[in-house]
Amino acid sequence: MIGGLGELLASEIRGRVKRNIVVYSLYGLAALLMICAVGFALGALHAVLELHYGKVQASLIIAGGLVIAGLLVFAIAAFINSRRRPPPPYAATALAAAPIAASLLSSRKKWSTVLVGGVVILGAILGRQLFKGDDGAEGES
Repeated sequence: MIGGLGELLASEIRGRVKRNIVVYSLYGLAALLMICAVGFALGALHAVLELHYGKVQASLIIAGGLVIAGLLVFAIAAFINSRRRPPPPYAATALAAAPIAASLLSSRKKWSTVLVGGVVILGAILGRQLFKGDDGAEGES
């Protein structure tokens, strides 16, 4: 019983890790391309501003714009971080644990095995709540 549960958990983790590697690699490539595009755009903007204002003023205008953009992104990140997160769904954990609980109850094994299985299922539900819960929002109401 425990071996099957461990195998199921290992295959689930393996699948998620592979998917995350592909997704984050694509995000990284997209970010690299965006950085290159922004660099070329800033170079072109500097050339245009240099024709009108001179080298020093063009550099100061671009630096000021980058500072303003950085402050705006920082403010957006702070706002998103301050929002409350929704609680994790218990239904998904309960549905995942239901077949294991049914096989334990229908088996002719000792009650100690059923008790161990119940503790494992309860641990999975509580662990999901603890690790997917709201970070630091206990004092808020």
